[in-house]
Amino acid sequence: MTKWILSSLSVLLFVVILFINVGNNSEFNDEFNTNLSNVSNDEMEAVILENPDIHPMRMALANRYFDEVNYSEALPHYMYIAENSADSELKSFALAQIGWMVFESNNVEVATTYINESLKINSDSLVAKSYLGIIYIQDPETKADGIEILTVSYTHLRAHETVLDLVCGLLLEKK
Repeated sequence: MTKWILSSLSVLLFVVILFINVGNNSEFNDEFNTNLSNVSNDEMEAVILENPDIHPMRMALANRYFDEVNYSEALPHYMYIAENSADSELKSFALAQIGWMVFESNNVEVATTYINESLKINSDSLVAKSYLGIIYIQDPETKADGIEILTVSYTHLRAHETVLDLVCGLLLEKK
């Protein structure tokens, strides 16, 4: 009987040690994740130059440039991701961002081509749907389609908001 108790305690102790080690694995990984908010654009550019297929960092840098409306710096990074990434979400997002930058340059036809390509890759892309809806509502011929896209895409609006509130806000940001 003591062998059984000893064996049971050994197994229980093994499970406890295993659980503790598994629990600490996530903490260990967090220590090695790079916080890109502490990395300058120049430093990111240097890393990307040495490692061109580091797509998440390239995307982070492109998004920084995009947020600064520095499209001439963002575009090559988005293009690289769109052409080279095997990650469908990254590729779809990059194409949507390219589409929006092209729209900002007043080329609606090419912009919608990029955005539709983004939606072919990821039909659930809220970013691509939003961009397409905003583009469509500005043309009287496609306005109804744009409102429909935005209505379906933004079912999570707060109770007091309407699609028109949202669209007006987005269009004001654009200007």
